[in-house]
Amino acid sequence: MWMPHLLCQTVETEDGIQLATDIYRPGPGTHPVVLIRTPYHRTGQQASARRFLDEGFAVVVQDCRGKFDSGGEFTPLVDEARDGHAALDWIADQSWCNGRIGMWGRSYLGIVQVPAASTGHEALRCIAPSVAPGSWFRDWLRYDGCFALGNAIRWSLTHASARTQPPLDHVEWTELNPLGSPEEIARHVGFETPILSTWAEHDVDDDYWQSIDQDTMHPSVAIPGFHAGGWFDHLTRGQFNAFANIRATGASSLARDNQHLLIGPWGHQTIDSSRPGRTTYGQWDFGSTADLDVTGEEIRFLNLHLRDIDDGFTRERPVKVFTMGRNRWESYDDWPPPSSTAVTYTLSPGRLVRGPVEEDRVTIPNDPSNPVPTLGGQVYWGLDPRGPVDQRPILGREDVLFFRSEPFARPCTVLDPIVLDLTVSCTAENADLVGKFCVELPDETVICLTVGSFRCCYAQGFDRKTPLVPGESVGIRIDLGHIAYEFPKDARIGLIVAGSDFPRIQTNTGRLDLPWGQPVGKPYQTDLYTGGKAASSLHLHTLDSTA
Repeated sequence: MWMPHLLCQTVETEDGIQLATDIYRPGPGTHPVVLIRTPYHRTGQQASARRFLDEGFAVVVQDCRGKFDSGGEFTPLVDEARDGHAALDWIADQSWCNGRIGMWGRSYLGIVQVPAASTGHEALRCIAPSVAPGSWFRDWLRYDGCFALGNAIRWSLTHASARTQPPLDHVEWTELNPLGSPEEIARHVGFETPILSTWAEHDVDDDYWQSIDQDTMHPSVAIPGFHAGGWFDHLTRGQFNAFANIRATGASSLARDNQHLLIGPWGHQTIDSSRPGRTTYGQWDFGSTADLDVTGEEIRFLNLHLRDIDDGFTRERPVKVFTMGRNRWESYDDWPPPSSTAVTYTLSPGRLVRGPVEEDRVTIPNDPSNPVPTLGGQVYWGLDPRGPVDQRPILGREDVLFFRSEPFARPCTVLDPIVLDLTVSCTAENADLVGKFCVELPDETVICLTVGSFRCCYAQGFDRKTPLVPGESVGIRIDLGHIAYEFPKDARIGLIVAGSDFPRIQTNTGRLDLPWGQPVGKPYQTDLYTGGKAASSLHLHTLDSTA
C-alpha cells in the first residue's frame, strides 16, 4: 500500500549541518513540490501538507537550523538564504521531484522565502509568503525606531530561547514588560534568551540588520510571488513592500509582471481560514464575506506556476483587498489604485482642516513612569485588545492629543498610504511619537484603524542616532500603515498623537539609551507645531476627491 508520508530525512547544508526534513508524496512518480521551512516544528504542518497533497503536490517540511530535530544553532533570519538554497538543491535532486518547486507559509514560514528566492535557484519557480516583515529592524524589532517590546519579549522567549518551545504556563506576560533588563527577564522566567541582548545592542540599522533586510533582497528575486496579509497584522507593510519592490525592481520580467497582493480584515493569527470566529476582529464583525479561503487562493497561484493549471487566475487583477465598512472584496491593477486622489489635512488644535490654518502649537507631556497604554491597532499576540477598538478610554489623558475632521457629507473610501508629517521640538534629547488613524462614528465611538510610531533620534536616518536639541524644531514623518475603509456618512477622521504606547513599544526615557539601558527617565515634553510655515499635516488617499 502506498504511504504518502515518508519518515524524517536529513538535508545537509554547505557547512555540514543536518536539517530534519519530512517528505509527503501524493503517489508514485514525479511531482511539483511545495517546500515549507519552519522554526515551530515540522509536525505542526501536517494539515497544510494534506491540503497540498490533495491537490497533487509533493510536500517537504523542514525544521530550521537549530530548531527541534535539526542540528546547529538557531539565530533568527541569519541562515535562511543558504539553508533554503540547500533544501532546494536536495529536493531538485530527488527522483520524485519534477524540477519545479514553490515555497509557502505564514509568519516565519513566510519570512524564509525571499532569502531563498534571492539565491536564484533554478528549481524555485514561485513563492507565497504571508504575514511576514520585510525589514527585520524597522518592521518587527523597532517599529520605525521604537523598540517593539511586546514582539521582542514574547517571540524570543517562546521561539528563540531553546531548541524546542520552553514551558511558559508559569509566565504572566504583563509582569515581564516593566522589567529592567534581559537578565531580570531571565531570572523571572527561569531561562536565558541571549538574542534579546543582541537585538538591544544593535540599536541602529547596521550591518547586522542590513544582512537580513529583505527590502534589499527584492531586486534579486526573479520569480512570481503571492503576498497575503491582514489590515490588522503588525507586519502588513512587509506584504505591500514586497509586492511593490519586486514589481518595480525584480530580477526578471517574469517576476516584475507576476506579483500578487491579497489583504483581508484579519490579524496575524486569523489569516488562516481554519481559525474560529474569523469574520470578527477587535470590536468589529466584517460578515461572512470576510471568510475567504486564503490557502485556496494560494493554491490557485501554485497550480499556475508549478502545474500550468490556469483556472482564470491570469485574467484577474493582481491586487485583491477587502474594503472595510463596505465589507466587500475589490480588485485593482495596482496599489494605491491609480484612480485614487491624494488628500491633505492640516493639524490645528483639536481639528483636521483642509487648507491653511494659523500658526500654533500643542504640547504632549511625557512621563516615562506613566506611559499611554496600548489599546488596539496592529499589535502582536498577547497584547489584547487588538485591531479595531474604541479609543475613548485613553482620550481623556493629558498626554494624548486628539484631532478630528468635519463629518463626511456622504460615504468616502480612504486608502493608504497614510502619512503623518509633524514638526516638533522637545525638552529632552529623544522622544517617541505615536499616531493612530481612527474613524469617529456617528455614535461617538472612536475606532483605531491603523497605528504608526517613530523614535525621533532617527530623524537623520536609521543608521545613526542624533540627539534632539532642546528648543530646535525637527520634521518627523510617521508611516501610519495601510487601509481600505469606507467612512460612512456623518463619520469623521480622528487622529490621535501621543508620546508612548506601552507595551507595544518600550517607553522612551528621553535619552539615547539602548533598550533597557537606563532606569525610567524624568518627565519631559514635546511641542507639536500646527499651522503656518511649520504646519503639521496628515496625508492620505481617497476614491472621492471631495473628501
